[in-house]
Amino acid sequence: MKKTILFMCFLILLIFSTTSCVKDEFNIDNIATSEWSPNVAAPIINSNLNMWDLMNDYDSSEVFEEYNTKLIYLVYQGDIATNTMENYINIPSQNQSFGQITINIPGGNLSGDYEVTQNYSFNLSLPNGMILDTMILKSLDLSLNINHDINYPIDIDFSINNATVNSSPHNESFSVPSFNYDYSQHYDNIKLRLGANNQISFDIKITIHGDGSANLSPYYFILSIAMNNIGFSKLFGYLGNYNLNLDNDTITIDLYNNHFDGIINWEDPKIFLNASNSVGAPVSINLNQITANRTNPPISTLNITTSIPNPWTVSFPSLSEIGQSKISYQQINKTNSNIVDAFNISPNSIDIIADAQINSNGQSNFLIDTSRLHLNARAELPLHGTAKDFTLIDTVELDLGDSTYFKYVDWFMFKILTNNFYPIDADVQVYLLDSLNNVLDSIIPANQRIAASGVVGPGPDYRVLTPSSKMTTNRFEGSRKDALVNVRKAVIKAVLNTTDHGSSIVKIYSYEYINVRVSAQAQLNNVTF
Repeated sequence: MKKTILFMCFLILLIFSTTSCVKDEFNIDNIATSEWSPNVAAPIINSNLNMWDLMNDYDSSEVFEEYNTKLIYLVYQGDIATNTMENYINIPSQNQSFGQITINIPGGNLSGDYEVTQNYSFNLSLPNGMILDTMILKSLDLSLNINHDINYPIDIDFSINNATVNSSPHNESFSVPSFNYDYSQHYDNIKLRLGANNQISFDIKITIHGDGSANLSPYYFILSIAMNNIGFSKLFGYLGNYNLNLDNDTITIDLYNNHFDGIINWEDPKIFLNASNSVGAPVSINLNQITANRTNPPISTLNITTSIPNPWTVSFPSLSEIGQSKISYQQINKTNSNIVDAFNISPNSIDIIADAQINSNGQSNFLIDTSRLHLNARAELPLHGTAKDFTLIDTVELDLGDSTYFKYVDWFMFKILTNNFYPIDADVQVYLLDSLNNVLDSIIPANQRIAASGVVGPGPDYRVLTPSSKMTTNRFEGSRKDALVNVRKAVIKAVLNTTDHGSSIVKIYSYEYINVRVSAQAQLNNVTF
């Protein structure tokens, strides 16, 4: 709507530009003097404006139509999400030292090979009471420290039981060149199957290569293991309980950006909450606070109270649905909340403060590193209700040109004819201001309505049966015309009322429109070139 009204301001500039163009058509070098006194009239606009056009300066991208009924509604959305699970779950480094084992090599000096196999196990220390049966790690730095006093060359075969690396059974072989030796290996795709209480077990086979030198048995062998830089890609089992932080969500209601006064009474406003969960465990969302906030004067706040479940337990994918997200819905409406009261304060935003918690319920739960929880909040406002003195005010920069062109015009006039298929009365005024914000004039004559409501039929459809027509005219001459050279701003004020000054319920449909016709006329004076 603002662009249409603003165009009326530029009609003034257009008329002056037209006189300049007429002047430019003459070759001043060839015509010494020429007197002319034309009256110029022309149609400027003849256009049908639908709701997408009228809302273009506010939120036309948020205007939708209902497929079956063609009822128009406004949609405003906000979206919040947790971080991915790898940012919440930190698997700490694991360090374990094992007791000394004693090796007795029978017989005298050793000339062949002698093998000793030892099984080791320990329980991983995992956070939040987590008990897992499988870990798939995308990062693991594993190191072994070996301390011994064997005076023969030795080799080690190291294998983690029930573990695979890139789908092959885990096994590492290496030589131990000194009495105190550190061995390390990095893995970027290792799968660990754990025993009871997060137990990991592995076998160490020590191969002693006899070289004929003295057998100094008994020997000692001490092993320590360290697991660092543990990054998971998938975890399976009991996950424990985790609190998940959700950023505060704000739904901005653009319709009220320039709202000044009056009210829209929405008959059926709704807020939809959509949760998308890819965590393979029960997740509950705590809706701590939902608030409607009006930041335009007078500032106002109202908490939205609702009877929807809180905490809200959302669906989660099963083991066969790894990598997928499950969607859960809640709807806040006039039957389970005070949402009508909340929107009656003309809020600039709806703010949602929420958090969430993973509540693992058994060994069949899982998560992947990219698992997360999304919460999408969507406000839907069907254009169904009443509006009483709903006032929008906006200010735009406007320079109508220098005084050069004004001398060619005695007066100018424009006419606005509207044919309105909407159930809305529109009283619009454009105030012209100078650089000091003093009001110089107004474009629309006082008490002349730009558009009158169409005639509305009965409920429940409330369709416009007959459009209404309205003609508005205004003429600028003399001192009114001359003062326009000082215009630097325009303040646009629109006061909207539904049928019967906001006392009757209406609906607005996608096929409705307003036809606007604007024509301009100017009287050019006697000018000598």
